[in-house]
Amino acid sequence: MSDDRITELPWYLVKQPAPIITKEVTIIGAGIAGCTAAVALQRRGFKVTVVDRHPHAGAEASGNSQGIVYPKLSPRDDVLPRVNLAAIQFCSDYYQPFWDRGLGKQCGILVVPESPKKVEDFAQISQRFADRPEIVQSVDNKQLCKLAGIPLRAKTALYFPQLGWLPPALICQQLLETHNIPLIQADIHSLDHDKDKNSWALKDSAGLCILNSETVVIASAFDCKNFAQSEYLPLRKIRGQISQLPCTAESSQLQTVICGEGYFTPAENGLHSCGATYNKDIFTREVRDQDHQTNIAQISATDPGLAAALGEPAIESLSGRANFRCTTPDYLPISGPLPNVPEMLKDYAILRRDAKTVLPTRGSYLPNLYVNCGMGSRGLSYAPLTAEVLAAQIAGETPVLEQALLNAINPARFIIRDLKRKRI
Repeated sequence: MSDDRITELPWYLVKQPAPIITKEVTIIGAGIAGCTAAVALQRRGFKVTVVDRHPHAGAEASGNSQGIVYPKLSPRDDVLPRVNLAAIQFCSDYYQPFWDRGLGKQCGILVVPESPKKVEDFAQISQRFADRPEIVQSVDNKQLCKLAGIPLRAKTALYFPQLGWLPPALICQQLLETHNIPLIQADIHSLDHDKDKNSWALKDSAGLCILNSETVVIASAFDCKNFAQSEYLPLRKIRGQISQLPCTAESSQLQTVICGEGYFTPAENGLHSCGATYNKDIFTREVRDQDHQTNIAQISATDPGLAAALGEPAIESLSGRANFRCTTPDYLPISGPLPNVPEMLKDYAILRRDAKTVLPTRGSYLPNLYVNCGMGSRGLSYAPLTAEVLAAQIAGETPVLEQALLNAINPARFIIRDLKRKRI
């Protein structure tokens, strides 16, 4: 389905916007999606509270010691690469103050091709961005080895000079602490709306109200599906394990992040981070030796020069961490107002018979209830941008993205698409 066909229907316009009077916002989830959204809203004058089941921010998927601001471009002008481009441009400026303070490192990222097809794609990408070297540059083997600081075998790579790695949990914690945004420890299980009070009640598993809030943002990754209002979202929980490998005399010279089959970071405190596995239908957080083996194999597949620099680490002595990505079918994040699903299905039912029907009907959305999730393995890349999109929508500001891209990350997109494809 083309972007134009989606844009023709005004489903993304809110039929009956709820008033915003108190400007009180509660965000459920203190990962990178929740913390960036909290700051974006506070900067617009909202009184923000973050609620999380853990006592500190960044305790789950945002808890790895080294997270990559992962770039993903394409020679094609599709929605996904356009969103990715907007995200990496936005986040490189967003994280600059953290890098300047010594959190992580803006060391640049080298992406090496994984296949002959990728070599062709990289050539087209370098041509497309030939006049934007601050975003991406094509480098040959001599250049990439100099940038990396160690001998690599790849003949070519894409170099993203303004990107790097960050400690996600520390970023989350500093975002809240720097802006004096309170974090309440509570495990929220349900949301009930009081129309007369224009307020949401956030309740625990026993049905006790923990707090009330005029506006709520659900930013709890896969746990968004625990709420009746957002359980329709087609989210998938994918386990990922990272491995931490002791550096050698040669690998300690690595200066940039290397990405290919997997990713590999410069050493921090004597350890490299690499990964991550992509385990479907495995739901343990226990670190597994077979996943360490997979990560090491990915290093060799990414570039044999990396494997040579690393040597042969003993699997049984490696440390690591496992948690879960929250992914979407179209690999795009979800950010925006939550639809009233029954009303949307009723209003747009005709799309089941004729997907090309253009209706003048605006979409039905739940009052002052939003979601920010589905970022997969690119939370650090997507979160600053989706937070800005979300905060602008809540504040009634001009969007920071063009409409086609806003529609591409809108939570209601799945309803419209599934109606047109006769899936619902």
